[in-house]
Amino acid sequence: MTEPSQKYQVLRRIGEGGMAEVFLAEMRCQPGYNKHVALKRVLPRLAGNDRFLRMFLDEARLGLLLNHANIVHVFDVGRAGEAYFIVMEYVNGVNLKELLKRQGAHATLLPVEMSAFIAVEICRALHYAHQLCDRAGNPLRVVHHDVNPANVLLSVNGEIKVVDFGLSEAAVHVEKTDPDIVRGKFGYLSPEAAYGMGADARSDVYATGIVLFEMLTGTRLFEGKSDQEAIQMARAAKVPSPRERNPDIPPALEEVLYRSLARDPKERYQSSRAFARALTEALYVDLGRPINAFTIGSLVEVVRDELRGERSERAALIELMIEEELVQIESLDFGPHSPGNPLVDPRRWFK
Repeated sequence: MTEPSQKYQVLRRIGEGGMAEVFLAEMRCQPGYNKHVALKRVLPRLAGNDRFLRMFLDEARLGLLLNHANIVHVFDVGRAGEAYFIVMEYVNGVNLKELLKRQGAHATLLPVEMSAFIAVEICRALHYAHQLCDRAGNPLRVVHHDVNPANVLLSVNGEIKVVDFGLSEAAVHVEKTDPDIVRGKFGYLSPEAAYGMGADARSDVYATGIVLFEMLTGTRLFEGKSDQEAIQMARAAKVPSPRERNPDIPPALEEVLYRSLARDPKERYQSSRAFARALTEALYVDLGRPINAFTIGSLVEVVRDELRGERSERAALIELMIEEELVQIESLDFGPHSPGNPLVDPRRWFK
């Protein structure tokens, strides 16, 4: 049971990454009215890493600035003891990585038009973030840095939402001391990022192209036998013919994909909006096969139910472990004059 003074009640654990774990919870609004939310908590082994914790809280503040239909909303930041949480919108569905894994297990590919539609929605989220300004109208120069299938959520209503803006800097820091945390993500780096050069909005365009390639072909573009090999592949940026792996891809769509994956940023689409426009033209004009959210939602619902069946036994054990641990969560004050505020000018994140 939840005491009246408690704002959030943890229900069950729904996921874990290299740096944080996510729980489904209920947020108490008014008496008799509750709202499902997702609580992202720093893993206990990282709770004492001050620099990572600062970056994690930076992500929270950035999330509070973002307000777009294709971006997971951040509502609040909480603390239970020494553990910090980000309180986010709960997306009832699956992530794109899970969806692609399920398609692979069934030896099927996503329909071409569905893949293009999902990529367009990702671009909408990214373009909004790339154009974000502060209250004075100064560009914040937000770059996601970590566009990959695990950070794309799909709901049973057919919504596509991007998550984890701002956490890549923390991932890079922690990877230096614990490489297993970001293992596998090197395959989504742009060439300039793989060389350690400055990244901008065009780097996110490139990463979106990698995700689209994976959706269309069912294969990773840069999947080396080791992280170092994946980095070398990302630096070389050699793109095999998508149509050789999936003949259903129209030539016009293949050309759009090739341009998004140009090794030289100057030769790519210069914005996610331009990339989305080219995809939309291919989707509705060249393909002539429009897709809608209801079709995507129906597929997501099937995959979600399959995954719930696989997780139910494990989830029951985890619930027993967390029932008493995660009960009382205190909201943090992010006001500019709040005592002990660990956050600074958000523009420092976007250089």
